[in-house]
Amino acid sequence: MSDSILKFYKEKFSDYSEQFKKTKRRQKIIVLLRLSFFILMVFLPLAFFSYSILIAVIAFIVPFAIFLFLVRRFIALEKKVSYTSCMIGINAHEIEAQRGDFGSFDDGSGFIDADHQFATDLDLFGPDSLFQYINRCCTLQGKEKLAGMLLEPAEKPEVIHRHQKAYRELTGKIDLCQHFLAMGRMYSNDQSDRLQMLKYLKSPSWFTRNQLLVLYSRILPVLTLATLVLAIAGVLPFVIAAALILVQLGITWRLLARINEVHEQVSRSLKTLKKNGKLLHIIQSASFEAPLLKSVQRHLKSMGLPPSGHIENLSRIVEAFDNRLNIIVSIFLNGLLLWDVNCVLLLERWKRRNRKNLPVWLDSIARMDAYISFSVFAFNNPGYVFPTILKEGPVIRAKALGHPLIPERERVCNDFSIGETGKFIIITGANMAGKSTFLRTAGVAMMLAMAGAPVCAGGFGFRIMELYTSMRTSDSLSRNESYFYAELKRLKNLIERLAEGKQVFIILDEILKGTNTTDKQKGSVALLGQMISLGSTGIVATHDLSLASLEKAYPGRIENKCFEVEIEGDRIFFDYRLRDGVTRKMNALVLMKQMGLLTEPPDAVKVRQTGET
Repeated sequence: MSDSILKFYKEKFSDYSEQFKKTKRRQKIIVLLRLSFFILMVFLPLAFFSYSILIAVIAFIVPFAIFLFLVRRFIALEKKVSYTSCMIGINAHEIEAQRGDFGSFDDGSGFIDADHQFATDLDLFGPDSLFQYINRCCTLQGKEKLAGMLLEPAEKPEVIHRHQKAYRELTGKIDLCQHFLAMGRMYSNDQSDRLQMLKYLKSPSWFTRNQLLVLYSRILPVLTLATLVLAIAGVLPFVIAAALILVQLGITWRLLARINEVHEQVSRSLKTLKKNGKLLHIIQSASFEAPLLKSVQRHLKSMGLPPSGHIENLSRIVEAFDNRLNIIVSIFLNGLLLWDVNCVLLLERWKRRNRKNLPVWLDSIARMDAYISFSVFAFNNPGYVFPTILKEGPVIRAKALGHPLIPERERVCNDFSIGETGKFIIITGANMAGKSTFLRTAGVAMMLAMAGAPVCAGGFGFRIMELYTSMRTSDSLSRNESYFYAELKRLKNLIERLAEGKQVFIILDEILKGTNTTDKQKGSVALLGQMISLGSTGIVATHDLSLASLEKAYPGRIENKCFEVEIEGDRIFFDYRLRDGVTRKMNALVLMKQMGLLTEPPDAVKVRQTGET
């Protein structure tokens, strides 16, 4: 936890809390003023009516105008209250996160894929996951984009460099990041609403294709209003205006099923549209230097209005269309203006102009949302480093490498390197000594590095390689698979990737756990030999000390590392430091005794079983 970062969020929280209180006080004053002018608007005209009608009218108009101004002002303050409340929540959650509580953030459980090549092993999704640690997204599509960037990190140097530059720039614009997140959280975020709107964009434009209907929509409202005015003036009989009103209502009734279908598709997405319009405006109006961020802005180029303006127009059309929900207003508007038909025609014209643009705009919002999550991650961890891509030499060269999910006060960091491709590090060690945690540390570092994000290390250089792990293979009752068979399937997939000539960085924890000791040993030796022959690189953790002898069988291709423990009687000490060589200390019996599984010393058990005295 960085004290300076915690102080930053506390100050933000305090500032916005004060703004919230001031705005609420101003709202209360406006409520009282609004009530006062409403009373004046009602009673002042009555007081002056007998004296002068003109003065009475003025006495109504002036308070009424002030009343309307106060209503608009109250609405503006209500939006400010909502925005400030979101800002308070954002900074409160960051304060909690700085203290180790990430429960306020979505953990991405919906993205869990047990068959993915590394996601499950590296705790990518789920409670207390890396996704929950990084995720700050305010849109559903942003979360999807963030998950995709973690699941399929970039494998091209230029892409990684572009991401690094973007995150560095956004890290220096944390106020912009928070503004984006607050605007996103002010409005609802329903996946079905977005899908309904995209579905509508792909639907055929039946109304605008009907040329006769388009002609009616332009002529009938004008004729109806004109005849109504002439009827009121006594020039024409009311029956003509009434007939035209009934004609428009009849057309609306005839097309009601199609109109209802369109309204169902677009009406529910109104809040999402407003949200996207606000977010697009933030992206458009920002000043960026990083090429990746500029490319997001370039995707928002459109003819005429900026994308936020087009979205605002669409929101206004949908709001106007929603007037049909009031039956009395609907009859009035459709009878005079063929309202529903004209709203659908406006929607279809908007759709024709922006059918291809809206998905691009939504993708730009999602990209920026995901980039902001990585940037907040970088801002919150100023001690992390942006990795260096190595074109040759070491596969990994890490200084003070640690796991980001382990609190800083508990984290033990290690220097680590793999000097060249085609080399394996075999790590031995006692139970709980840190082998599996170190494997995940290395895997997470590689994955974050290829995503362009900073890594929990004092320095980190790496070669771009595909990442593949086998650490938490599980059986499947639904697919009638044993644990051992599931592990073999995963290893088979790995070998196939290597046979295709792919550069793969492999992380394996206890090869062939699901079989007997003899088969496990022979199979592990054979598998390692095959992976080495295919030019792969990686780390293997094992309790099987016999695998350490492979260092002599494959000189320069296999190197032994270990985690040691200190045992003093029944006490065990872990320092979690990675060392050269093979471990010489095991602790299973001591741990069993501590857990109460052994009631007498192991030597006594052995003596009793052999009958010795």
